Amino acid sequence: MVYKATAFFERDFHIQASYRLNFVLRLIRIFVATATFYFISQSLGTTVTSYLDRYRSDYFHFVLLGVAFYPFMSLSLGNMADAVGRYQQDGVLEILFISPTPILTTLTLSTLWNYSWTLLQALLYLLIAGALFQAQLAWANLAVAGLLVLWGIAANVGLGLINASFVLVTKRASPLIYLSSLATNLLAGLFYPVEVLPEQIRWLSYLLPATYVFDAVRQLLLQSTSLTDVRWHLAVLSGFALVLLPLGLITFRYAVRRAKIEGSLTQY
Repeated sequence: MVYKATAFFERDFHIQASYRLNFVLRLIRIFVATATFYFISQSLGTTVTSYLDRYRSDYFHFVLLGVAFYPFMSLSLGNMADAVGRYQQDGVLEILFISPTPILTTLTLSTLWNYSWTLLQALLYLLIAGALFQAQLAWANLAVAGLLVLWGIAANVGLGLINASFVLVTKRASPLIYLSSLATNLLAGLFYPVEVLPEQIRWLSYLLPATYVFDAVRQLLLQSTSLTDVRWHLAVLSGFALVLLPLGLITFRYAVRRAKIEGSLTQY
């Protein structure tokens, strides 16, 4: 398994490395985004301080952590679906289904580079913010925050499998990815605290795993809390995983069976 994981990682790394300009542009993008949010925070002053009191921080630190860790939530929803679509376009999906490696293992290994690349970008956000914009973070809690993010990914993987199932059957992008991204941007506390939302829709934010991930990460990196202090977040994310992962597996198996019956694995 380690050999297979290494092979997938090296394949995707070499593809990414062939576009060297992409890394430079992404680095510039991270710097510009960090600077933009810093200056927005400076212009706001104490306007939103009352909503951020529980984090003992300002808007810059609040939005920095949301933007840095949001891509993990986005990837967990669409990564496997993207892999299915890519293999369909390349015409190798049927070959992968009859290979000795289970298709779910193949799809999982196909996501390793994307998660690694996203981790590097998240660290760049934090390092640039700390080095150039005096961001004050509890660096000692970074590994614990990473554990929370892994829990959030596990909570979202079930939905990711449902999205992959949709692509497998319809050969089109899943609308659930788009809707989930919209909901996360609007409701999960990515750019602003959920407390500013009207009470009529605020309850919807608590139906999103990302809400608990963002809040827990901010508590860990801004308040220097411990893993024990965010045990409720871990419990809720575990509940999401226990419900959504079996549902995603059932949906994916149904999609595979339907695609085999219809003989559509070789079609695109």
